[in-house]
Amino acid sequence: MNEEKVINTKTWQNMNVWKRGLAMLLFGFIAGFTRFIITMIALFQFICLLFTEKPNYPLVKFGQSLNTYLYQMNQFLTINSEIYPFPFADWPPSTSDKSPDVEACSNQDVDSGTEKV
Repeated sequence: MNEEKVINTKTWQNMNVWKRGLAMLLFGFIAGFTRFIITMIALFQFICLLFTEKPNYPLVKFGQSLNTYLYQMNQFLTINSEIYPFPFADWPPSTSDKSPDVEACSNQDVDSGTEKV
């Protein structure tokens, strides 16, 4: 029992644990804000699709990298990764360099469920 008390005392005094806890708190707030930004991007992309029938491609790439960043934060928060996300690391690139395939969406008639010819 005396040994358990010594281990617990050392864990509480470990400065790295406290630093990680503070970083987890910070990244928890950043993750919430990031989810809000992703929702705003989704709404803007929907409006773009309504009026121009195509998405805003720079926002598609930014959305991809923002989703990757959110994934990195979630990995850090759930202690699946020891790597601190941005701003302690580089900003994540988008997952692909090619334009997204939205032809399938734009070729379907949403109301009737049939394809345009």
